[in-house]
Amino acid sequence: MSSPHAHRPPRPGIAFALRFLLAGVLVLVVVGTAVATTIRREADQIVQNFAEPTQATQQAKEALSDVEPGKPQTMLLVGDDARKGEKSGQRSDTMILVRLDGDAKVTSMLSLPRDLIVQGGSSARLNASFANGPKGLIEQLKRILSTPQERFDIHHYVSIRFSAFSAAVKEFGCFYVDVDRKYFNDNNPPAGGGSEGYATIDVPAGYQRLCGEDSLDYVRFRHLDNDVVREARQAHYLAEARGQIATSSLITQQDKLTKAIFKFVDTDIRSGKGLLGVVKLGLDVVGKPTRRVTLETTDTEEGALQTTPAGLAKAAKEFLHPGSSPGGGSTSIGSSPDADGGSGTTTKPKKKKVRRAKARTPKTLTAAPAAAKAVVQQSGIARDFRDAPIYIPRLMEYEARYRENYSRGYDIQSRGGRAFPWQGYRIVVDLAGGKDGSGQYYGIQGTSWKDPPVLALATDSVRLGGRTFRIEYDGKRIRRLLWQTPSGTYWVNNSLKNSLTNNEMRAIARSLVRYDG
Repeated sequence: MSSPHAHRPPRPGIAFALRFLLAGVLVLVVVGTAVATTIRREADQIVQNFAEPTQATQQAKEALSDVEPGKPQTMLLVGDDARKGEKSGQRSDTMILVRLDGDAKVTSMLSLPRDLIVQGGSSARLNASFANGPKGLIEQLKRILSTPQERFDIHHYVSIRFSAFSAAVKEFGCFYVDVDRKYFNDNNPPAGGGSEGYATIDVPAGYQRLCGEDSLDYVRFRHLDNDVVREARQAHYLAEARGQIATSSLITQQDKLTKAIFKFVDTDIRSGKGLLGVVKLGLDVVGKPTRRVTLETTDTEEGALQTTPAGLAKAAKEFLHPGSSPGGGSTSIGSSPDADGGSGTTTKPKKKKVRRAKARTPKTLTAAPAAAKAVVQQSGIARDFRDAPIYIPRLMEYEARYRENYSRGYDIQSRGGRAFPWQGYRIVVDLAGGKDGSGQYYGIQGTSWKDPPVLALATDSVRLGGRTFRIEYDGKRIRRLLWQTPSGTYWVNNSLKNSLTNNEMRAIARSLVRYDG
């Protein structure tokens, strides 16, 4: 569990802000430009909105590697956790490496925990190398990720203050988000942080419209979480949000957005021409899937996350040479529902031959249809979800348990928030420490909404038990299996760390049966 220091109150989710920045720099420039001269003008304007360069960033240029225009580039994005009155560039909250390679089939991303230590090396955590500025961090990352076979270069550095996330949320408003469990803390026992003073939160489980403070509370939640779990939650939030931001709103609001967000940005890119070079490379990766490379870590008694030289070498290789994405396609982004709850439309993946998966039940699953029926009855789902059939799984992970107090039936708000045109239900299953430690939940989601935005994240499909399921991947793991019916949409949702294997996900989806009361 990651606990805050007494002098260090919880902060908004910088990891999300960094990913948002990456997508925003590319998208804002791309959608606002049609020819090269216009691109150059927009790039100059964006650079003018960046914060004044710090001395630390000027020094960081000495550690960055040169690269020819158009060649693959690696960017280091850092969450600067400096407080009011502190110098910027001394403490990092999050570190993310992003690979821009026009020839690769996916865009790779590697998150590095601030509390990372390397087995057999120094006991100092990775964040300590940032104490004297980004130059030390860049040099340390290049050292630990390089191997005798391949040098690891970093070409650009971007620092962003946590305030950028708050500004982004205020500008973009609300998104539909798939919340894995109930998040609650009022700083009172039994769930609260007591005198430690964690941020308060009250967000229930299920696919729902999250706005403003609820979004902030959700992505920055740290009570009972570690860096890895929090990073996974923020990454999934970004995937949901990215698919729902309308291109038209970016075009009409780009000046306002860049002024609101980029004043919190510090980077080695200080000219329109320099930004243009990155953007042109970004044009080649727009529309390609993003693969999150996982660095294998274990918890230490001191609260650090430990990895090995072999684990670093494996992550570096996957980052630099990501290969193809499962499903072989990129995400199609559909339109959002209208402001008052119209059904909207979602772009469907291109038609292709649907694969049939062999019917295999992993030994890690057990039949428990009675337990699934009981949670539907006792949680109120049977009472509150009436607009479409309820489907429950016959199978569950053998060490897991249903969480009646987290599962629920509920109404889903329209895009404008003025109506509740759809119903939803969520069955929450707690892996109970059996896989990837505590705090991992998978679930079954149902809704009377026939074309929710989540469908746009699927890139493949498969036949399971006579039904066609769409597949959303997160790296090589199945994130969600989604099934459309004439009366609604249903899906099986993996845990934040994708603890269920692909075979387990397929078997649970295949086992869905109609609840008969």
